[in-house]
Amino acid sequence: MIRHIVEQRRKRKESALLPTKLSILGGVRMAGVDVGSADGLQPHWRSYDGVVDFYLFEPHQESYQQLKELFSNSAYSEKYHVFPVGLSGMEGERILYMLNCPTGSSLYPINPASEFASPNNTYIHPIREVKIQTRQLSDVLDEAQVNSVDIIKLDVQGAELEILQGMGDRRKNLLLAEVEVNISSGVTDNIGPYLDGPTWGQIDEMLTEDGMRLLDVSIARAYRSKNGDSDWYQREVFGVYENTPSLSARVWEADVVYVRDWRQLVANKDADSIRKLIVALCGYRFFSEAYFIVEQSEESGLFDATTADQIKSDVIAWHQTGRQFWHGRGVVWRLLRRVIRATGMSQLLRWKQYMWFEYPNG
Repeated sequence: MIRHIVEQRRKRKESALLPTKLSILGGVRMAGVDVGSADGLQPHWRSYDGVVDFYLFEPHQESYQQLKELFSNSAYSEKYHVFPVGLSGMEGERILYMLNCPTGSSLYPINPASEFASPNNTYIHPIREVKIQTRQLSDVLDEAQVNSVDIIKLDVQGAELEILQGMGDRRKNLLLAEVEVNISSGVTDNIGPYLDGPTWGQIDEMLTEDGMRLLDVSIARAYRSKNGDSDWYQREVFGVYENTPSLSARVWEADVVYVRDWRQLVANKDADSIRKLIVALCGYRFFSEAYFIVEQSEESGLFDATTADQIKSDVIAWHQTGRQFWHGRGVVWRLLRRVIRATGMSQLLRWKQYMWFEYPNG
């Protein structure tokens, strides 16, 4: 009930903000690709609802049908295009390794050298091997008459690099890419869960050569398991609840976000891409980055003063929808934040495994 109320409130706020977001775009069309979201858009991508034309890919038939039904009920259903297609670097038949938990399924087999590969791990086993036809993303987009992709999110358990390669020249125009990478054995080495999966280093090399730069990293961690039971040591040895902050967990994977270097767009006098980059950044709450880029675009003559002022105003309005009253700078709010912080009821001071960090660090 509470979750439903919160979701309805979010939808009303997003709907009221839609004209502001479209104002930033200034009539420019924006396209996004999401590969690997079997349960629908991630919360931060829902802020693009009604703004971005989405192209979603899901080879698992049951998950595909669920996505179709989910987005057919959207107020912006015409913005969602779901394809029952598996993507890879080259068109052809591949084996989809279906794990016991479908969200972990991959075009890459489980790596027997990985500590993830315990025979008792019920997340993995039993594994089914299903032959599927895969396609290059560029070919599917050609058929759909999608000339460019502005934002992409990939969570495909090892196939991220080859899907990016399969974009062809469209990758050169990407403005934002969020990619899941395994870092359990390092940045340039991979003894992760999927055999011959790419490293973060390989993905970073490709995207930076394309003129993109790292914006953010979100780390996922895992506790040491025993016989596939990730709670065993917490429960049987230390007698604490699962995922307790009194025990540190090792790094496992990361969602890394890359963005197009704004200086490149300004130098090319690409006002349309600047507008779309601003929308992309605001969706991830990088409002100060977006505002700065508007300032630089105005200084360069790319935007006139009237246009720049309007976009700045829109960025501020977008930010205000996520701003709480205690975020203000006054003395009263500063004292209130101290009280909230002292009670541990806020994220102003965060426990990160083995030490405290001030927001936004940690």
